[in-house]
Amino acid sequence: MELNAFSGGIEPGGLTLGHEIKILVCYLLHNIGQELTLSQINEALLKRGLVNYFELADAMSELLESGHLVISETNDQDEDYYRLTDLGARTAEELSDSLPLTVREKALTSAQKLLMRQRLAKENLSSIHKVQDGYMVDLIISDIGSDLMDLSLFMPTEAEAEAVCRQFKRDPLLVYKGVLALLTGDLKTVGELVPSSETLYDD
Repeated sequence: MELNAFSGGIEPGGLTLGHEIKILVCYLLHNIGQELTLSQINEALLKRGLVNYFELADAMSELLESGHLVISETNDQDEDYYRLTDLGARTAEELSDSLPLTVREKALTSAQKLLMRQRLAKENLSSIHKVQDGYMVDLIISDIGSDLMDLSLFMPTEAEAEAVCRQFKRDPLLVYKGVLALLTGDLKTVGELVPSSETLYDD
């Protein structure tokens, strides 16, 4: 009989059986549509309290040994990327319905938001540096060619500077639209200044 996994860090409704965790990893990789690093898988599943850290580590190791996962050889990055094999894909297709729908939805949504945050972090840069009488905040929205926005703001305290960066990271498009609307006076063309409906940050 399979023993229950350690339950530390698992929210109500999370998975406590090793075979379920392995199915969830296969499901996630199959449905996210791209290779993921171990840290991305960890963050996506652990942040929502869906699995335990140690049991997830065991599951990843066992999936590699069983041939459900392989480490990608095509990605020249500092961290290994994991790819689902045909066996792993069949496991996801045939067994994922055995997992609670809420667990599957939370895992996929969490991973999608994580990837979007990471993509936005590369495209939308923020930094803080100390000046004599306070702090300067630099906000950049990059594009394929010239940057869409390169804005510097003075803030008197570090806490206020960090708050500006957090708000920028939450919704860079809203910040860009607001600046554009105010500087051009063309609120009609820019559109309503309402936050994006999809919340990518929980804090």
